[in-house]
Amino acid sequence: MQSNISKACADFLRSNCVNQENNKLKATHARELAAAFFGYKSHAALLAEKTYPLDNLADAAVLVPDVVLLDQRRKKLGGLPGGLPESRALAQQLAGFLKDEKYFSGKVWLYDSLETYVMEVLLPENDSVVMDSLSGPMAETNALFDETYYEEASVLEGDDGITIAVTGQCNGTSDQDKPYCGDQIDINVTVELSRVAARNAFMEPDISANGGVNDDWVDPELKYGKIPEGSPKDQFI
Repeated sequence: MQSNISKACADFLRSNCVNQENNKLKATHARELAAAFFGYKSHAALLAEKTYPLDNLADAAVLVPDVVLLDQRRKKLGGLPGGLPESRALAQQLAGFLKDEKYFSGKVWLYDSLETYVMEVLLPENDSVVMDSLSGPMAETNALFDETYYEEASVLEGDDGITIAVTGQCNGTSDQDKPYCGDQIDINVTVELSRVAARNAFMEPDISANGGVNDDWVDPELKYGKIPEGSPKDQFI
């Protein structure tokens, strides 16, 4: 079935990527583009996959088309027909084909980058998961938290999946009638994607988060246990 799915994708590309001169993709080119879509540098590498074969695609909950690799691969292939849709459009067409033909029924994460998708789509959709994980640090303040910002994400790829590490802040509004004790929490979020099929089909993401109250507002002398010069020592005991 692994070869059947990749062949079906290649045949789909050949049937749909025809220019005005009726020039089709070569079969070999279509197979290479389909392999790149699934995260492989070559069609041979896709067929050689034994641990996470494409046969398992129907069991996956998430598919992340490799638009970057698809773009790189097409630049190395000579003789592609003119007017071939750009890589993201090709990926969108292939993802739609897989869903229409019932090869895959999960969610397709088609975005500028995986990092951006996680920060702009996935984590906002799962805000309650993050907020629940921060209930402890929130209880250390007198603030009401209602704004979460994600600033940076990094991706670590392993043989069995991908880990996305995200940093950000959760901002709140302090109760003015109580002593100020912070209104910002620094957040660290980890998103684990376990592979199911090919290089980029995964189980449902596992999201975990932790954080601590940002104490940049604290006097540095007190924050690091130093006694300001000229101050009576006993007042800090």
